[in-house]
Amino acid sequence: MTALGTGPGGPGGTTPCGCGCGGAPAPDLPTGSGSPAGPCDGGPCGAEELPAHPFLALRVAFGMLLGEDDFRVLMGNPRGKLMLHQAWQHGPGVVWGLGLARTGDELAVLPGLAVDGLGRELNLEARWCLSLARWAKDWAEEHPPQATDTAARPAPRTGADAGAAASADAEPAPPLRRTAEAWITAEFASCPDRPVPALADPCDVTRRHDDWSRHVETARITLQARPPEPWSPYHRVRVLLGLEEAGEADPAGREALAEAAAVAREPAHLRAPALLAAFRRLAARDATAQAPQCAEGDACPPRAPVPEERGGVLLARLTVELTEYDGCVRVEDVRVDPDVRTALLPTTTLQELLCGLAPGLVGVAAETDAGGPRLIRDSLVWSREHTVLTFEVTAPLAPGCAEPEGVEITSLSDGGRGWATDEVAQIGISADGRRVRVDLDQRPAHETVRIRIRGTGPKPLYGSSPRAPFAGPVGGPPGTPDEGHDAVVTVHLPRPAAPGRTEP
Repeated sequence: MTALGTGPGGPGGTTPCGCGCGGAPAPDLPTGSGSPAGPCDGGPCGAEELPAHPFLALRVAFGMLLGEDDFRVLMGNPRGKLMLHQAWQHGPGVVWGLGLARTGDELAVLPGLAVDGLGRELNLEARWCLSLARWAKDWAEEHPPQATDTAARPAPRTGADAGAAASADAEPAPPLRRTAEAWITAEFASCPDRPVPALADPCDVTRRHDDWSRHVETARITLQARPPEPWSPYHRVRVLLGLEEAGEADPAGREALAEAAAVAREPAHLRAPALLAAFRRLAARDATAQAPQCAEGDACPPRAPVPEERGGVLLARLTVELTEYDGCVRVEDVRVDPDVRTALLPTTTLQELLCGLAPGLVGVAAETDAGGPRLIRDSLVWSREHTVLTFEVTAPLAPGCAEPEGVEITSLSDGGRGWATDEVAQIGISADGRRVRVDLDQRPAHETVRIRIRGTGPKPLYGSSPRAPFAGPVGGPPGTPDEGHDAVVTVHLPRPAAPGRTEP
């Protein structure tokens, strides 16, 4: 991987990054390119490549002469495997620290550790500081005022007003107020360290007799105009769990929505295994479709999930209110939002969080459903001017179990006349026991109709095989052999206009 630059702190070095460029503190970060100025500008930092060869290993034999390239392969194999694992299996994020603190004009990023999008550790050992006043001045110079920024200024005077103003002392223009925004990002950096005597390379025209013996890996802090694009793999799984929405032209997302709907239709005691099965199916398809993101012009796919330019770790969003007046820039209000960062949780914490959900799942799974018939919600149909209601159930009903008390229908007036009880004349069951017909004496009296199919009480609907009471709607809680559940459905049936009708 390419060494990108420098950053403060380094083990074994006598200077902030160990490259021998002096111990002066790094100047403040300029705006624009997002690349920091540091104590190593113009020095060796960023000129080396750290070996990372996850699929190339050294095979030694007795008497083999080992050269520099052999040792680079030897160190590059475990390093490359670790980076590959961290990038794909964990993703980018903050491991610990890297908090932010403001003291007067100074904004500081505190020491901490993160992992970037290429799987490299970003180790910040010393505070990184930024002068807000200097950054604001640079930002204002690089972002000239636009028409929308000057809208708050008073309009120029015309006619008599202009003449009067010309004769009077010119009033100073009001200050211009603007909002500057930047995204604080951590990136990988490295520096060579500890020069030692070495044999001169015959091919080196400079005939150097020393070389660097260490590589210090650290982090540099940059301010970007835009946040790093998040890495969000496994789109199907995210849609299944409600973390993302499916787009219009999104076959993968629509597929996940269908799976989520199928899981929701399962009885409560079967929903957990159904969700697990759907999760595994969609995760397998997501993993098959997953691929590294290639930068433009790449001849072959890289090993990391994201290209180098997208490997940074977002730490915070910086919002600064500025006042500009006669070439002077003053910082008014500063807001730092670290909640935009992604944190990497340890496996032990994830295990404990998962166990926190176990009581709910175990409690549901412990209740075994007796298998009583359930209402298929979409099967309700009204006919004969809303005097006949039919619906279907998931299992056959026992002959003779359907009595008028098994279905209750009431209606509520939209005009404030209250509730009415609508009499059920008779209930019939089809030959296969899966379809129920409810005949009313007349259509429901009012517009809001509430249908209650009884699985409880002295005379509920009852299943024939298995012999169990009606268990409620599909997807409801489990029923027992002794007591089921009611299914309640509310519909709106507008009353037809009738000649001479005066009721509200």
